[in-house]
Amino acid sequence: MNCNSQFNKHAQAVKVLEEAKRALKLARMELGEFRRDREALRLRDACEKGWLAVLMATDALLAEFGLGKPESYAEKRMLLKKLEGRVTKAMELGLRDRLGARGYYLHIFGYHECSLVEEEVEEELNKVEEYLEDVEELLEGSNHTQLEG
Repeated sequence: MNCNSQFNKHAQAVKVLEEAKRALKLARMELGEFRRDREALRLRDACEKGWLAVLMATDALLAEFGLGKPESYAEKRMLLKKLEGRVTKAMELGLRDRLGARGYYLHIFGYHECSLVEEEVEEELNKVEEYLEDVEELLEGSNHTQLEG
């Protein structure tokens, strides 16, 4: 891969991560609106936007490390496991487990079941923010590395 394509790949990953941050910001806005009008659908929307932020950040990370864009949740988990096997910091951060946890809490409990209360949604969105920060740190430290295998 030449320098221009490595730069473009990294620039694209950074752009997707910025969109993930925007999704999280919108999730927090939904939570704020819920606090004003108590409309339960806003909590659902906040959860789904938080989950979207995690998915987008994960896609950016996997693409940056040359693992491509996964087509399914199962493939995301498999590729994160592969990344964790090759990048010690990714393993230490437990990204695969955290992806699963955010999916279960935000997507299943929060969106589908609407069973999370306001405080739980806020806690989950804080965990999304931490996930995005950790992904950003990995992207910054990647030095545009292409994984082998």
